[in-house]
Amino acid sequence: MKNRMDNMIHKAKVTFNKANAKMKEKIYTLTGTTAASVKEIADIIKNHPDIKVTKKDLLGLQFTFYEMELDGMYYYLEMKNSLILQVDVQTLNEKIIAYRSYRDKYSLQTPVKFTQLEKK
Repeated sequence: MKNRMDNMIHKAKVTFNKANAKMKEKIYTLTGTTAASVKEIADIIKNHPDIKVTKKDLLGLQFTFYEMELDGMYYYLEMKNSLILQVDVQTLNEKIIAYRSYRDKYSLQTPVKFTQLEKK
């Protein structure tokens, strides 16, 4: 039983690491750097040609939702006017980036550094 659990944990770690590496490569390809801020990631999502955009007017406030699935990665951005409320990047079940404006203390300009990604 312990071997089975260890095997499942190992597979989950491998899957997460692969997904994380894939996201790092995508960000590097799009930005040309091994780090990107939440704002830069949001801009990438917002300006991608394959993005699905939904606008809703709720209680007199305009919200815009951006969604896209690309190469096994799911991208989500939620904005109120020009304010970034939420940014998610994930694979099937693994979150790579999860930013929430109401709880995250760091600035939108704080870079998310991808130290394991090396320039080719």
